[in-house]
Amino acid sequence: MASGQVIQVRLRRNDTSQVWGFRMKGGAENGMPLFIEHVAPNGRGGKAGLSAGDVILSICNVPAQHMTHMQAKQEMLRAGNELDFVVAKGAMSQAGSAAAQAQEPEQRVEIVEESHIKLGGPTFKNIKPKTYQILEEEMQSGRMVRKSPPVEGQRPASIFDRKKEERSDYLNAKGKSIQRAFGERH
Repeated sequence: MASGQVIQVRLRRNDTSQVWGFRMKGGAENGMPLFIEHVAPNGRGGKAGLSAGDVILSICNVPAQHMTHMQAKQEMLRAGNELDFVVAKGAMSQAGSAAAQAQEPEQRVEIVEESHIKLGGPTFKNIKPKTYQILEEEMQSGRMVRKSPPVEGQRPASIFDRKKEERSDYLNAKGKSIQRAFGERH
């Protein structure tokens, strides 16, 4: 088919769970016509004659020149399982390549991500686990026993190397606790 040739494409499916097999791009909000960006070769769109670069002129006999992308999608949903297009074959690929040659290089946009404290949001309390609190108290009071680094051939230090009275309050469970229930007999 010649590029720019206007043809009608009829797509049919059994139910809405089946895909059409193409991806549409463009729309009035983008300042460009609706066109077919990608077609699955073995999909319904590819088998019916759609190809990338085809400009959509109408959807189910509704002119598409001034449709936004969302309006086109809604029109396709209204069509249900019988979708008819009128397309200009390859019109977008010709227009796109001519515009790309005539246009200046595209300017890049820099995105700056900054936190916006003034907008609010969740604030979190500085919570220390009970273990850290007990260990900090022991370090400040000087009750924590520091041992020299292990010498080669020695086994690593263990909490059981200390007498029971010298052990951390954390290890000396009082009352009901998981240690008493799990580690000791009643």
